[in-house]
Amino acid sequence: MSLPTLAVCIPTKNRHQELARSLATVLPMARRAGARIYVCDQSPTPFAHPALVVWHRPELPGLPAARNALLALVREDIVLFLDDDCDTAADLGERLRQLAAEEPEFAGWGAVAETRGPWSRRLHRLLHLGCLRDARRLLARRCDRETRELFGCCFAVRRAALLAIGGFDARRRGYALGEDRDACWRLCAAGQRLRFVAAWRVHHRESGGQQPALGARLAYLWWFASRHGRGNPATLLHVWQTAAAWTALVLLQRLMRWRRWRAR
Repeated sequence: MSLPTLAVCIPTKNRHQELARSLATVLPMARRAGARIYVCDQSPTPFAHPALVVWHRPELPGLPAARNALLALVREDIVLFLDDDCDTAADLGERLRQLAAEEPEFAGWGAVAETRGPWSRRLHRLLHLGCLRDARRLLARRCDRETRELFGCCFAVRRAALLAIGGFDARRRGYALGEDRDACWRLCAAGQRLRFVAAWRVHHRESGGQQPALGARLAYLWWFASRHGRGNPATLLHVWQTAAAWTALVLLQRLMRWRRWRAR
């Protein structure tokens, strides 16, 4: 059985140290799978590495545009998108190529990257517009469940399927603005299937430093709700629900900090 080809795509901006740290695991994984690594670097000075294809694109306005640039650059069958602060198991690429060959009915696969506790997960979920239709459900355990939404830090997709829906929404400028969620929902609306893979081992360090301002976050929530929130729109009931969840989440976080302080 002929295995599909694989490209590992990493968008990055002003985090060369984090990227170098990730490459300690990503490079061996890619070599073992016979995959090439492509980096779209939006930093003023490009990241240099002899084993990578680095595309220096500082003029691109944000992460969705960088993902689209990588999608246009590669020619492999499967694209594995990784954040620049992810560590991977050595067999991730091999497992992915085998999986793509064995499961032609699926267009995308991903790892469960949720580590919060059960109550924190439930409260975070209630903060999102469209949360009652959130198939991902902010999972905390590994599973093989089919889903309409994968985690953006590590997910793989058939390149042809992603191109067929127009790639990512490059109107979303900046970073961490939900272009991964939106692409997954549009893939499923086009009849494609996605699922989690329990056997994948990925560590998302979540280094931060590129979180959008409050105004940008509110604009994203409104955009996602208007685009995908049918059946759970923004209503006065949802405003009350969000306020109650936010208050409970703040109290829960303070209680956890107090318990850690008492345990010292």
